[in-house]
Amino acid sequence: MNVDLGQIGRIDTRPPLFAPHGAPFWDDPWIGQSMLAAHLDPERDSASRRHATIDREVAWIVERLSLKPGDAILDVGCGPGLYCERLAQRGLHVVGVDLSPVAIDYAQRHTTAVTYRRADYCSPGALDGLGSFAAAILIYLDVGVLSDEPRARMLANVRRVIKPGGAFIFDVTTPRRTWPADGARTWSASDGGFWRPGPHLELTRHFDYPEADAHLRQTIILDQRGTASVYRIWDRAYTPATLAPILAAAGLALESVRGDLVGTAFDESSSTTVGIVAQVT
Repeated sequence: MNVDLGQIGRIDTRPPLFAPHGAPFWDDPWIGQSMLAAHLDPERDSASRRHATIDREVAWIVERLSLKPGDAILDVGCGPGLYCERLAQRGLHVVGVDLSPVAIDYAQRHTTAVTYRRADYCSPGALDGLGSFAAAILIYLDVGVLSDEPRARMLANVRRVIKPGGAFIFDVTTPRRTWPADGARTWSASDGGFWRPGPHLELTRHFDYPEADAHLRQTIILDQRGTASVYRIWDRAYTPATLAPILAAAGLALESVRGDLVGTAFDESSSTTVGIVAQVT
């Protein structure tokens, strides 16, 4: 293996806020299959939450919104359809949207009771033509990965397809969540794993961006050919107070605040996540 240490040094640095991945992520077939396996693991909070938690979240959402059979609901960032299938089993008309071709292919092959579309939900018009919905959901902290402009486009897309009086439900990290220290590094060697099917090195470094309440986990993968690829997992923290004006600008009112999406009470001094019910105004 020929390793360009200069290249590693150049990319193992603090990038600009919300810099994108340096290599294909959603379109990478191997990473896509690794993500799918993580989604489908019922006992692990990874790409999706544990399936028992998903069951509780679906039950709470249906009860909280008084959804009834025949109502239409949109799952934005649906992955392989874990929420979609459970919602459809309750008699709801369900549409799921996700960017991952592997996840959408799996979802389409495993149920005919849900309509799926592969799309980037932050792209203008990505949800057009799917109909109108009593509610939309975006679950497992995905709003936190978005910078300002994609977040605004996502909210505009969602707002446009929700019926008057309908709701948008999502969850985000709060400033009470703890992360590894700014600059913290870890490394590991693998004969094959999440990132690559063959031998590779994984070099991970964490960065804080306090001006945006954001944290970055930056991972460099060095494969057996000596190729270095960089992946960036962002998370931005919010509070109900910081979310309210963002939602208002999109035509949504912050209607309810919980500590999660199973209905736990929210405590600003200790809750590491916040579950939001926003209503179309």
